[in-house]
Amino acid sequence: MVRVLSGLAGLALLAAQAAANEPARYSFTAGTDISFVSVSGHPSWVDGSAGKLRYDENSEGLTVSRTFVDYRLRIAGTLNARIAAEAYDDDIGSSIDFTQAYLEWRPLTLSPNRYRLKLGAFYPRLSLENSDPSWGSPYTISSSAINTWIGEEIRIFGAELSVSRRPESLGGAHTFSLHAAAFKHNDPAGGLIAWKGWSLHDRQTRFDDVLPLPPLPQIQPDGFFWRQDPFFIPFQENEGDIGWYANVEWQYRNKFLLRALRYDNRADPRNISNRQYGWYTEFDHIGVQISLPGEVGLISQWLVGETVMGPFIRGAHVVDNGFESNFVLLTKAFDRHRVSARYDDFEVTEIDQVPLDENRERGHAWTLAYRFQATEKLGFAAEWLEIRTHRPAWAYNDLATTRTERQLQLSLQLRFGQLH
Repeated sequence: MVRVLSGLAGLALLAAQAAANEPARYSFTAGTDISFVSVSGHPSWVDGSAGKLRYDENSEGLTVSRTFVDYRLRIAGTLNARIAAEAYDDDIGSSIDFTQAYLEWRPLTLSPNRYRLKLGAFYPRLSLENSDPSWGSPYTISSSAINTWIGEEIRIFGAELSVSRRPESLGGAHTFSLHAAAFKHNDPAGGLIAWKGWSLHDRQTRFDDVLPLPPLPQIQPDGFFWRQDPFFIPFQENEGDIGWYANVEWQYRNKFLLRALRYDNRADPRNISNRQYGWYTEFDHIGVQISLPGEVGLISQWLVGETVMGPFIRGAHVVDNGFESNFVLLTKAFDRHRVSARYDDFEVTEIDQVPLDENRERGHAWTLAYRFQATEKLGFAAEWLEIRTHRPAWAYNDLATTRTERQLQLSLQLRFGQLH
């Protein structure tokens, strides 16, 4: 099904040719980030180790950190298509692959309500940071721990129905909306939280990416192996029930936005597919965006949930972890400049009783970022990121269990676009 969704762009083009009543219109944004990275910390998870950062001392220096294309096509007056693809300079997956591909229908209506239907593969309506093309952030280079994890593990392969109340029907100041989705192909979501933990970076998992996992001792409690391979496939179906999420929003002018979401993938934690267990994962999320005096923006998100995998051993699933994270971001734009500061706090707690499979962690992070938009096509970004984590599982890899990891990234950002 994932490969079928990847072909939505081609289907959209064919549909556009068939739409005789109105010519198709499209827009696209493409970009490349050329970065210099300086890092101190544990070896990176991207290379199969256990560090929190995307880069480590073996990969620092000059790199093409990101290349993307975000393409939007208007097939007809109320029907649109979108695809987004990313390319990275690492050994995970193919050189370029899709991160989103969906159709969107916005029917015309005379009622005070507006409707929208999305069908395909897309992000849940959760992040308040990642509003730039191809799910980038206009504030920092690296996403918060919450949105880094969403980019790593969570994608909606299914349909989302949205209903919003027109502002003019509520006095022109308020907007209320409800979003509900049903999906498949997200059964393993939660596995990275348990075995890798929280991270902060800008790498999004593409449709066919197979992610490395930190090595663990090969152990067999009560005759049962629960970790077969040192890799992780985030987007697959283990024949669980249809997952769902629901999101409600209230916006007051451009001054205040409140977003609350409930996610439940309804996976079967005992089911094995492609040598990988399903993970039953559920979480709650609340996010707020506020315009403060002095044109200072505030964004804060909080997420708490639980993920379980495998049969029962000693009164709990083989892996049973609670997880929680929150952040506060302040940002200020002036002329062509923007400065942002963010504080993250994150934790993974352990409920299961399986020995030699320690998944607990506790940590926090500071991020300072500066952006300068020289022209429409040329920008510069600088980011300093510091993460301090206590994670007992690092001892399995002969790494210090408490470590402060730091990263400085300077990025030249090239952007290209076209509208027809």
